[in-house]
Amino acid sequence: MNKKFDVKAQAKDILEETFDTEAVMLLGKISEEMQLILVSNPSPTFVDAARIVTHYFVNDGRSEGFIEDWLRTAEEHCKSRGLDEADQPKAMLSDLGIFRFMWFLREKGLSEDQINIVLTGAIQQATDNQDE
Repeated sequence: MNKKFDVKAQAKDILEETFDTEAVMLLGKISEEMQLILVSNPSPTFVDAARIVTHYFVNDGRSEGFIEDWLRTAEEHCKSRGLDEADQPKAMLSDLGIFRFMWFLREKGLSEDQINIVLTGAIQQATDNQDE
């Protein structure tokens, strides 16, 4: 339990030291948007997930090749984790959220180690909140 607290505390320290108020608000907006997508699509099909991912990446200015590669990689990742077909689309949407967080953190200049700490802290926080 102390290790969980330490990682969450480290993540909080990294964010507080690195981000200004505007960046924290943008990070919160990503979280809210992803939560809305997941709540609005509790049982997405692969077509639903592909549409949502494609829409996001088109609006973000990504190329068709990038989008196709991302979808293919996400699908392969889901299969490699042993998820059944019914759970794969939701996992792909979760992967989109993680991608968005990582991209944002990378754009703000965080190192890979810092990004891993922040993501681990966020996952632990979300897990703790679900347990309550």
